[in-house]
Amino acid sequence: MRATDLARYASQSFALPDTCSRIRALLDDVSADSADIADVIALDPSLSSKLLKLANSALFRFPAQINSIPKAVGIIGGEALYNLALAETATSAFRHFSSEAINLRRFWQQSVYCGLLAKHLAKTAKIRASEQYFVMGLLHQFSELVVASKDASLAHQCEVFEAGQLPWQRQEQVLGFTYAQCSGLILQQWHLPEQFCYVISNVHKEIHAKDGKDIAIGQLAVRLALHMVDDRYCLDTLLSPLAMKKLKLAEEDVQDVIKFTRMDAQKLLAMMNPELF
Repeated sequence: MRATDLARYASQSFALPDTCSRIRALLDDVSADSADIADVIALDPSLSSKLLKLANSALFRFPAQINSIPKAVGIIGGEALYNLALAETATSAFRHFSSEAINLRRFWQQSVYCGLLAKHLAKTAKIRASEQYFVMGLLHQFSELVVASKDASLAHQCEVFEAGQLPWQRQEQVLGFTYAQCSGLILQQWHLPEQFCYVISNVHKEIHAKDGKDIAIGQLAVRLALHMVDDRYCLDTLLSPLAMKKLKLAEEDVQDVIKFTRMDAQKLLAMMNPELF
């Protein structure tokens, strides 16, 4: 099983919605304005209602209700709505490839935790557009579902770790690649922003944390999410000194980020997958 073949299978089995592509094209078009973006989203009533739910969720914590797409574009911006559209697409993709071969509750928790952790880490590090980090965190392990749908036995083997072994080390051992690397390839097939693909593909390469804050955020978020779903992994062994230094974070900051993530996660999980939560 090769990562490139899995990425091709995933992109052929589940296509990125046309609305996402059209929003991206408008955002890259200097002559387009917020009304154009609102018009495109309005053509998809189902997506519109889901985006409004996300806009009014713990992701943003706005004091007033956002009750229309034009208002959402005006308040949170087109880029933020694009990222919310990707988050909703991720939810649909998770359901499309859902497989009982893995612990689905753990998968959803780990994905949403990672997204929220990345968002809160970005805010703590005073980085703007933190909702894009939520999407990167949410999607980093997407290919676990793809592997499970293609070969349940391999996915199950990846869930069985040896003492002291990190999950992505086990994935490398069993598959020859990590779920994050394969997820990055899938996002490339979907023509998502290159930075998304790059960060996710390199999120387990600790040395890259010194190269940019995006990877440092992703790296910490992935490790903290693992700690939150599996108490065999303590923070002392997971925290990357390089990533902490790059983001100028102290351990107290990390504890606050975990606390905020726990507060936000349950409502978000219940909204994204009410069957499981």
